[in-house]
Amino acid sequence: MLRKILKISKILLVCFVSLISILVITFSIINYNLKYEMPQILNIELYDNNNQKYLSVSNNRKQSYVTLDEISPYVIDAFIAIEDKRFYDHQGVDFIRIGGAIISDIKNQEFVEGASTITQQYVKNLYLSSDKTIERKLHEVMIAMNIERQYNKNDILAGYLNSIYFDSGAYGIEDASIYYFGKSAKDLNLVEACSLAAIPKSPSNYSPIKNPENNKTRRNLILQELYNDGKINEETLISSKASDINLVGKNPNMLNENAPYFQDLVLKELSTMGWLNDYTAKGLKVYTTLDSKLNNSIIKSINKRLPNEEIEAAVYALNPKTGEVLAVVGGTNYQDSSFNRAVDALRQSGSTIKPFLYLAALENGFTPATTFKSEKTTFYVNGEAYSPNNYADIYANQDVSMVYALATSDNIYAVKTHLFLGTDTLVNMLKRLKISGNIPSVASLALGTYEISLQELSTAYSVLANEGVYLEPTLITKITTFDDEVLYENKSKTVERLANIQDVYLLNESMTSIFDNSMTYNIRPTGGRLVSLLTHKYAAKSGSTKTDNLMVGYNPDILVAVWTGYDDNRIIENHEDTTFGKYIWAEVIESYLKDKHTSWYETPEGIISVDLNPMTGFYPAIGEYHKDIYFKRNNIPWYIELLYNK
Repeated sequence: MLRKILKISKILLVCFVSLISILVITFSIINYNLKYEMPQILNIELYDNNNQKYLSVSNNRKQSYVTLDEISPYVIDAFIAIEDKRFYDHQGVDFIRIGGAIISDIKNQEFVEGASTITQQYVKNLYLSSDKTIERKLHEVMIAMNIERQYNKNDILAGYLNSIYFDSGAYGIEDASIYYFGKSAKDLNLVEACSLAAIPKSPSNYSPIKNPENNKTRRNLILQELYNDGKINEETLISSKASDINLVGKNPNMLNENAPYFQDLVLKELSTMGWLNDYTAKGLKVYTTLDSKLNNSIIKSINKRLPNEEIEAAVYALNPKTGEVLAVVGGTNYQDSSFNRAVDALRQSGSTIKPFLYLAALENGFTPATTFKSEKTTFYVNGEAYSPNNYADIYANQDVSMVYALATSDNIYAVKTHLFLGTDTLVNMLKRLKISGNIPSVASLALGTYEISLQELSTAYSVLANEGVYLEPTLITKITTFDDEVLYENKSKTVERLANIQDVYLLNESMTSIFDNSMTYNIRPTGGRLVSLLTHKYAAKSGSTKTDNLMVGYNPDILVAVWTGYDDNRIIENHEDTTFGKYIWAEVIESYLKDKHTSWYETPEGIISVDLNPMTGFYPAIGEYHKDIYFKRNNIPWYIELLYNK
């Protein structure tokens, strides 16, 4: 009987050993044939128009990649001490640690101890999900061993430290170091290194900002492990445990001061240049049109003027002479919302649409002195009544000129002009100026009911600011490798004349009257409150609806457009909510031109000026306000023609 049992046991042992051998051989064959590779590090750096770097991108993530020699030795020691003491001894999987973990789990009758190596964690970050399944774990083990067979330990450790998530949008040791401590990873001290090494186990739970006590407890555990491993002495252990840390809590890639909305636009444009993929292994330097000083002026003004935390603001600025986009701020706080309201939001343009209507009118024989009566009016269009109102229901109740209508944003004048020309005229003008979409040919179009983006509105205005010439907006000026090999230069631009220089000049001069408080009759010009803030001459137009407020203004050197409103399209009721965008516009455009030499547009050939009452467009009576109004010499009113010929 005993002999029989021994025989059966021997057979079972042979079968077991054979099965294990088959599994090991099969596992080895599968592992050998695996072709997993560590990702090639693809770095992109963005530079502003002063060649200052404002963003590092590594493998399509807004983060900085650093090599091991750019990381403090304290960081390396801390991570190995807490995550994988035998990192330099195993081949991707630590079977000794696995055995210890199994025994510990059996003793505690629950899973209390993990056994993943640094290589396994790196593999999981790269290729796998966080699902706790046997299948996923087997894949993790096989890929880890495969990676270890192909790469050296330092490459794996560097990849791991650059891929870890440290909470608050910070990926990689370099950006985590900058976020939490305001310094590079190479400058971290022992306690700071241990604080960061404490985070990855559970980023939110061990964040030193969100849960400082949890972080300190685990930080001290790591210090103890370093002492046990002989990396620090007892004196250092005691003093380090008692040390406090100074936290910063700013992610440079998400700070408004680093132009994150502009960053996104540049990265999106780069993604359309498929040929760049052939060069990214060399690293790319992307030189952009961003004016960081202007961007920071925008942020400063928004923070100063914002009346409440719920209302939003967006700003778009460009150089009309070159088409270079100088700044794009798509919201008040990128960390709260990365949605770019300057580019992706479609909002009603309000009265900022009117200059395009009046450009069409000038092309069709109107002059800045052409008059319509401003009075409460009901229009009948295609058999339907339409009764627009002026602001606060205030009307001049007399004939007013185009100059006055622009200054005070008279809605009655605008609709009369629109219907006189035919509603398709404005539609065609907007399409000519590159405004897209199915624009409705309706009476209310003249008052800005069609929804467009601030970017499109700014591009259309840039034609006015550039004397009738369209330049395709530019974000990127040059792309080079890290060795400064030039791959791309934006030299050839789309240039197209879309409007006659004389008509545009008449319009630009007329639009300066928005700031002329002497034109106040029974309502103040819409930019009158800004006059004390301005030191240069500007053409501008404001616009407002129940849900949106806009201000667009320019001179030959810069165009700035500002939108304010609520994301949920709620009605704007507070007076401060309706006006703060104008102050942002004034502060931003003045900050850009400070200490810069600037001039107004040269008067084109064939343009004359006549001293008139700007409200009536007629010769002033004694005591009436008067100033120069401009006309094309071949299209002047009869009463001017009589005197001019004489």
